[in-house]
Amino acid sequence: MSELQRLLNDPRFRPAERIKQELGAVPEAGIGNVLRVVSSMQEPAELPAPNAPPQDWDALIHRVQTAARQARVVEAQAREREERIEHVLERVREDINASNERARIAEMQARDVQARAEAQVIAAEERVKASEARARAAEERARHAEEWLGRVQEAILAEFSDMTDQAAA
Repeated sequence: MSELQRLLNDPRFRPAERIKQELGAVPEAGIGNVLRVVSSMQEPAELPAPNAPPQDWDALIHRVQTAARQARVVEAQAREREERIEHVLERVREDINASNERARIAEMQARDVQARAEAQVIAAEERVKASEARARAAEERARHAEEWLGRVQEAILAEFSDMTDQAAA
């Protein structure tokens, strides 16, 4: 497994895991936190007293509904981003797998080429050895032939030397 694949499979680098970790680091969104977010988005307001008139309760309910809508929007955006990141990571994983497959195929082809080249080198070396053996045999035959030609020449000269001496005289 390549280093990049190991990192991609590491939960610390997976978007869903990171968001869960980040969310785990932040307190769970409760009504108190929602109210704080809503009140921080708007101008600071004090919470109504328990025996406050009904219109203040209506404002509080309106703020809670606004905060809930905002939380849903933020959550939807986070899900959308997470899906896009997951999609990108999946494409990266596919690209890595395809690259690994291409590399594996290239390595197999290289091994095949190397094996064929080695076989050709061995065959060429054997042909060279056979050629050298044939050359040595031919040289040996030529040496024997030269010896015999020398003997034949000596025999001819010995046998016909009286004729050449008589013809010269």
